[in-house]
Parts: sequence; structure tokens; C-alpha cells
Amino acid sequence: MPGAASGKHEVDVVVVGAGPGGSAAAYHLSRHGVNVLLVDRASFPREKVCGDGLTPRGVKVLLRMGIDPDEPGFERVKGLRIFSRKVMLELPFPQLEEFPDYGLVRTRLDFDELLARRAEKAGARLLEGTEVLGPISSDGYVTGATIRDAREGGTGPTGEIRARYVIAADGASSRFAGQAGVRRDATRPMGIAARRYYRIERRPGPWLEAWMDLWEGDAQLPGYGWFFPVADGRSNIGAGLLNTFKGFKDLSAQRVFDAFVRMLPEDWNVNDDTADGRVLSGALPMGMNRSPPALPGMLLVGDAAGMVNPCNGEGIAYAMESGEVAAELIHDALVTGRPGIAHMYPTVLRQRYGSYFHIGRGWVRALGHPPVMRALTEYGLPQAWLMRFALRFLGNLTDGPKGDASDKVMEALLRLARAS
Repeated sequence: MPGAASGKHEVDVVVVGAGPGGSAAAYHLSRHGVNVLLVDRASFPREKVCGDGLTPRGVKVLLRMGIDPDEPGFERVKGLRIFSRKVMLELPFPQLEEFPDYGLVRTRLDFDELLARRAEKAGARLLEGTEVLGPISSDGYVTGATIRDAREGGTGPTGEIRARYVIAADGASSRFAGQAGVRRDATRPMGIAARRYYRIERRPGPWLEAWMDLWEGDAQLPGYGWFFPVADGRSNIGAGLLNTFKGFKDLSAQRVFDAFVRMLPEDWNVNDDTADGRVLSGALPMGMNRSPPALPGMLLVGDAAGMVNPCNGEGIAYAMESGEVAAELIHDALVTGRPGIAHMYPTVLRQRYGSYFHIGRGWVRALGHPPVMRALTEYGLPQAWLMRFALRFLGNLTDGPKGDASDKVMEALLRLARAS
């Protein structure tokens, strides 16, 4: 939409950020006929730091957007292959009624554009290359955003968007939400991760591969490594670390990544000669660690709300899910003329994710203690039955109370978490 950044816009909803959460919100709103403007600082295609993997939970929300998982660009995977110093396990995704039994891999370079174009096709207007400078507020209510063309080096004229509701979906840093008064909850976990693409003969597909014990010399790091196949023949290789580790401040994402790459077999040829691009890193805001997740007139989705699963570092699925939740509530509020419906959003998030994320936050705190991490990798990983359950629980994959014995154990754990 050329030149639009300097104009004035009146819309029902403005969505700040066209990542998976923002595009999902824009799609579901547009599907209901809501007048939506989706704004992103970059122009597509644009790169994002990510493992590029979708679990069955992510596939489910992708299917709800009407996207065909068999179209070119997706790599299908059937489960998780886990490595440690002692064991290698292959764990297929479970057969469930609520979720498909496969995952997908697709680079964020074109995945994000796919979702944004899907939202456009549903009726949303997309402003690319448009910087959002800050929120517009009136009497304590967020009523829009000021914008500027990001392609003019920050010197162009400003414009403004007036909206009945604003969705902040501008990622982990979420400067926009911060300007409105949202803060990170320092008691809740954060992670860091780094990844790089490689062109090597060795292919992990049809599995997502994960290393559950990272070592730097004789020191075990409370993090994980991944090795995911990409449809164009490359591999996405990366590593992440949790801030619950007492030495977290002394470790960079680059250092953790380098430690992981050094662990890989030499004959896999994971080195600078086979690298395709540089190492990129980013933050993982976990367990709903932004507060509050809504302000009058504004709802936060995805990484902006800290919606990364602390159990496994998955963010795409929860970004898209929270985007859909926000969209449905805002639509109902617009149709009924009752703004209070939209502001039920924090309550709905707590009901849907609160107990599970509570357990996840405890999980990552435990992993921050080296003896606990060592015991898990030494004694837990070799137990195939335990790891099959862990795959389901850490991936939040369940049929609920109607499910099998594993689902009933998960339900019992969630009830205990609610009671605590």
C-alpha cells in the first residue's frame, strides 16, 4: 500500500506486527468481516530467528487458517528423535483425536509471508515497510498508533491509525506494548536461542531432532539443541538456554550454539564451509511473562505477551492460538457493542494456559539446577515409556479427560497445578 504510512486511517482493529500471531488475528477478524489493518516494519519476505518447527499443536492452528500442509515449502515430520550421550530414542507424535499426528518445518522467511498473504486474502489490509512509532491513547484507552514509512530512513512524514481495538503482536521486545505500560515479569522465565542454516548431506527427516544434554567441556548446560530438516534441502541447526541457569548472565546465545555444534559428529560436516548464512539469535519470552496481557483497548498476542511454552520453547503455535482467541473476543465485542467481552482476554488466557504454564515454569526452574538436569539426562532419557509421556506433556498434546491413561495423568497434574 504505497504512501499509506503518511496518511490517516480509521479501522475497527489495527494489528501491530505481521508475524504468526498478528497474521492469525488479522485472518480470523477478517473472516468475520471486521475492518482490519495489519502493519509490519519489514517488507516481505523477511527473515526471523526461529527453529522453523511446528508440532502437531502448531499444525492444528495452521489448518484452521485453511492452509494446505502438503503445498510446496513444507517439510513433514512424524515425531521427535532425541539424543543424549547415552541414548537415541525415536518418539512418533501420538495418535490423538484433537491433534494431527505429524509436524511441519518451514523457514520463517516464507512462512510469515504465507500467513500475512492469507490474512490479506481474507480481507485484511497489509501495510509493509511501516514503522509503528507508538500507541495513541485517550483517557487511559489505547485508540490507535502513530506510523511512519520505515523505508525512508526515519525521515518521512508520520501518519496515524485510529482503531476501536489494537492488537500488539510485535514480538519479544514489543516496544509498542512497553510504551503503553506493559512490563516483563522478571519472576517468569526467559530463554535465548541461536540458529544457523547449513547445506549438508546428512538429513534428520522425517524427524525433528533434539539434543537434551548440552556440554561445554565438563560442564552441562541447562539447554537443548535442535537439528530440523528444511524442504529446500538445508538444515536448521540451533541451541537454546534458559535463564534459570545460575550462570545464565555469563553465557551468550552464540556461545551455547558453538558448544552444541562442537558436540556434533565431525563427519556431519557442520562447519563454516557448509553454512548458509550467519548465526542469528533472539529471546524466548516464556510462560506469559508480560503483564498485563491486555490494557483498555489493547490486547497482546504471541511473543509480545510472552506466550512461548516454557516446557519445550515452542512459540509459533501459541502465537497463532492467542491471535485467534484475541480475534474472536474482539469480534464478539464489536458485534454486541460490549467492550468488556474483549477485556475477558486475560481471564481466557489463564483458563486455557495458566495451569499448564505454571507447571512449565516449575519445570524450567528445576532444570536450572545442574544436579536435576544431570539426573534427568542420566536416568530419565533412557526410559522410553517416560519419554513418550514427556513428548505428549511437554508438547501440550492431549485429548483431555476423554483420552487414554496418559491424558488422565496430564489432567490430574493440571488439576493439582490449579489447586496450588
